[in-house]
Amino acid sequence: MPGFRGSGGTVAIIQARMTSSRLPGKVLLPLGSRTVLDCVMRRARCIPGVDSVCLAVPEGEVHQPILDLAAAYGSVRVTRGPEVDVLRRYAIAAREVNARYVVRITSDCPLIDPSVSGEVLAAAVSTEAYARTSFETGAPLGLDTEAMPVRMLFEADAEADAPFEREHVTPYIWKRPERFGATYVDRSPDRRSWRLTLDEKPDYELISAIYRELGDDDPPFGFGAVEALLTAKPELLGINRSVIHTPMPKA
Repeated sequence: MPGFRGSGGTVAIIQARMTSSRLPGKVLLPLGSRTVLDCVMRRARCIPGVDSVCLAVPEGEVHQPILDLAAAYGSVRVTRGPEVDVLRRYAIAAREVNARYVVRITSDCPLIDPSVSGEVLAAAVSTEAYARTSFETGAPLGLDTEAMPVRMLFEADAEADAPFEREHVTPYIWKRPERFGATYVDRSPDRRSWRLTLDEKPDYELISAIYRELGDDDPPFGFGAVEALLTAKPELLGINRSVIHTPMPKA
């Protein structure tokens, strides 16, 4: 949606913690001259239509380094909530920042493309429905963005009771398209075999290689640049080919 600028109260909420089971402290690993989380926050701020950025951080002193980074970064709100019940953490954040629309981003995606995320947000606003990038129809892991009117997040928080629905935030919503709607931003050509998210050390090695090649200048490079690089140097994709993706539970 060209020229879409936001509706007031459109907040990108980034979940971030220090206690990743597979790669602890990954959000503070360096990428170029920045940290992983710095890169994610910077990209979130560039999403067309986003008015502000919020970090949803678990309670506990172990996560203090994230708060310190946010304070140094400036212009980013921090809210606190449960570590395992991430849905509740998001609901707390959305209430505290008085969000009208929520863009959900995870801190393990330092290659999100603001323009792609902006398409997702614009779809959610124009349809008043849930929207996301679609891994099933071509998007690689690592461009993950979801957007929705905030009421959907609050309804899910009030009603969802399955542990995986609480941990993964939106399953209660996307499992009910007849109630919440569903718009999927597709990718062409199909890049589902590309793993551009940060869960394990080989993922970090690949993402670091991409940042070395493309730099971390402003504005941040988009997925088109990543696509061109990996097409020209397909050997880079072998760096994290051994990492096994854990699929989302179905029920």
